[in-house]
Amino acid sequence: MYYLGVDPGKDKCGLALLNDQGAVLVQKIVPPNALEKEIEDIASGKDNITIILGNGTTSKKYIKILLERKYKVEVVEESYSTLEARELYFQEKGYGWQAILPKGLRSPNCPLDDYAARILVNRYLMEIIPMSKKTKKNMGKKEKPGS
Repeated sequence: MYYLGVDPGKDKCGLALLNDQGAVLVQKIVPPNALEKEIEDIASGKDNITIILGNGTTSKKYIKILLERKYKVEVVEESYSTLEARELYFQEKGYGWQAILPKGLRSPNCPLDDYAARILVNRYLMEIIPMSKKTKKNMGKKEKPGS
């Protein structure tokens, strides 16, 4: 199973392909006029792929196009995905000199649309994968030392 996150935008679009183990296979940013071809290229040869789109400004246009091409499309809430993408970026790349700045002032020197696409996939997977009661109960809690 493959999951292709698409963060559609007016100026640029983020793409992230993850497999069912959560490994990132493709992560890139493309201009909107290249998005359809990129999706076709990435999805080519993958029978079991779900495309996850954020519900932002340009999503309706792409939902229609993707459904016409017989892709399985899911739409997820896009709110705050850029903030989560920034956090994911810094977790992977490190903070460098920005470690001394307050969290809200840290800003990467590159677009984050590809990271936002990964966040959309993660949100979708969190919706469809049921969590055990124990996991839900302990979510957000720190483990006690020695337990």
